[in-house]
Amino acid sequence: MKKFLGFFLGAVFLFSMQYTGAFAGDIKIGVLDMKRLQQRSANFQRIKEGLKKKYNAFQKKLDAEKNQIQKLEADLQKQSMMLSLDAKEDKAMELQKLTRHYKYMVGEVTQEMKDAEFEATRKVGKEIEKIVEKIGKKQGYTVILEDGTVGLVYYDGAIDITGQVIKAYDQMKP
Repeated sequence: MKKFLGFFLGAVFLFSMQYTGAFAGDIKIGVLDMKRLQQRSANFQRIKEGLKKKYNAFQKKLDAEKNQIQKLEADLQKQSMMLSLDAKEDKAMELQKLTRHYKYMVGEVTQEMKDAEFEATRKVGKEIEKIVEKIGKKQGYTVILEDGTVGLVYYDGAIDITGQVIKAYDQMKP
């Protein structure tokens, strides 16, 4: 999405540059620094904390499963001389079952976290786009580029609208 937005804004910028003679007085350019927005936005930090809590909860479940497997392995090693062949096989089968379940849970948790991060990124991206569009229309910007966009090598800090976007984004939700 970031690349697409950068490409789109870059294309709009290049297209608008073809007509600079006709519109030279009307061009107003802004720049948004997404890294700074992510670091300084209270809403973004809340979303990041929510994802971190979710990850920690999943990690707690995985750790409990891993501890159960390690305990069963230790019990099997300690009791291996005292157990009958059938009892050893039963414990080994149980250990294999728990190990498979653990691997399944790791895959499940990994996918769930990827999905949660993707959804949060998509949601934040849409919200930021709406805010940037609103600021752009309200303040008469011709184009607003993202810092780090291909072709954007230098810009004067006077055209940086990141502070406005952070303020608007943080006011958007409690």
